Amino acid sequence: MSNLKDQLWVAKYAPNDFSETIMPDSMKEKMLEYIKTKEIPNIGAFGPAGTGKTSSMRALLNQLNVDSGDIMFVNASDINSVDAVRNIIKPFAMSMSINEELPIRFVFLDEADHLSPQAQAALRNLIEASYGSARFILTANYPKKIIPALHSRLQTFTLEKPDIESIAERVLAILDTEEVDIESEEDLLNLIKNNSSDIRKLIQLLQQNTIDVNGKKILKVRIKENEGGEVFQEYIKLFKKNDAKALRNLVYTKFTDSDTAEFWTLMIDEIIKNSEAYETVGGGIDNTIYYLNEGQKNHELVANKQLNVLGFTLSALIESEWTTPT
Repeated sequence: MSNLKDQLWVAKYAPNDFSETIMPDSMKEKMLEYIKTKEIPNIGAFGPAGTGKTSSMRALLNQLNVDSGDIMFVNASDINSVDAVRNIIKPFAMSMSINEELPIRFVFLDEADHLSPQAQAALRNLIEASYGSARFILTANYPKKIIPALHSRLQTFTLEKPDIESIAERVLAILDTEEVDIESEEDLLNLIKNNSSDIRKLIQLLQQNTIDVNGKKILKVRIKENEGGEVFQEYIKLFKKNDAKALRNLVYTKFTDSDTAEFWTLMIDEIIKNSEAYETVGGGIDNTIYYLNEGQKNHELVANKQLNVLGFTLSALIESEWTTPT
């Protein structure tokens, strides 16, 4: 059985080097200079979601051949306190790498704009104290949330929405690798234009809209208004069957970020509208609405929005003990 990375295109086609990234030429030149000289500053990669900040920085570490033991990945949407900086990040950053070629450790803080101001101040001090042993890479959707004292310690790069031509080249390369035939080039171009601000979402939609026809893979772009509805109705069908395994696969392979954003309102409407259709025990309706409310509140805070949906799903199926009529 293939692993999850092989199944999910968004993971399979995450760039491993700069030839696979979509970034400004000036930024790419700087990154290649860092790789050549091995003189790496503390870096801030800023820009809207889906513009390639995290994947570009991962590509940098890949091309520097940094040992995995010398990299600490921290999702600052989950770990963002002063105590985390002092008790988790500091011991790692202050210890020396044993790599003779590049004796530096790297702290990769994804979504650093979630760090509290106090944590950012502590991080700023740590960056100075650990310069002999570590470098820091920060990504952020909202750079204005980074305090000036920390911002000034970073070599910053801003990633903007890529041009359509660059995105189209990347899309066609993926479809060629996957041996997917294109039903309508016009529909594909519209799909690219409508989702050009979020490359991850676009790759998810490519996979979601690829169907098997007599053993051949064909990209058949569905009308946008129906995409979320079809996925959600499939979710409801499996939810009513209490099929946790199939739901897990559906959420990870079919749900895009836009699907997860719409999910909470659609699910609340579904539960309230059809509450009498479900036979529940243990206060199932009340518990499910509670889990929905918690999931909706967490939606903008979590990095993995599919996992957030899945967390609600398992809570509703297991703890609420739902049973449904046939």
